[in-house]
Amino acid sequence: MRPRRLELREPRSATEWDRLHAIRKTHIFDVYHPPDGPWPCEYDPAHPDDRDSANRPLLLFADDEVAGTLRLDLKPDGRAVIRLVALEPGFRGGGLGAAILELAEGLALDSGARMLCVNAQPGVVGFYARRGFTPGRWEGCTTCPRGVPMAKPLMGGLPIRPEVRPVPAGPHLQRAA
Repeated sequence: MRPRRLELREPRSATEWDRLHAIRKTHIFDVYHPPDGPWPCEYDPAHPDDRDSANRPLLLFADDEVAGTLRLDLKPDGRAVIRLVALEPGFRGGGLGAAILELAEGLALDSGARMLCVNAQPGVVGFYARRGFTPGRWEGCTTCPRGVPMAKPLMGGLPIRPEVRPVPAGPHLQRAA
């Protein structure tokens, strides 16, 4: 069932911060960066990037229930970077991925951004491509060989000159048969 009300906002309580961290750890770090994997990385709930005033850790609420999280980093050159995107399994497959991205894009535009960037995992490159993102390296993009830097120009906001360069198509961009 599609939620009647969606809200993307900053956590307002210790309980909400705990949910944000639990979603990130369980659905991003434990999946893509396990200790025994090729790119191990331990999740740090006290990472200073979450306290940087230019970065906005956000929770997605669907009918007042926490459904997912992302962080929107606003750069002085007019870029906005979407990071740490995850939905709880019970909220996947119903259009909330597109909804959280649309809400984040609105926040980016309201903040004056002209370019939206993301480091996509190979399994979601098609999702981002269907929403106007194209593969290309940008300042601060991932150095992880598994990640696929992508960017999307936004209408409105402050003028910038994006430094997005095409990357060669690889197996992560090929459509499944």
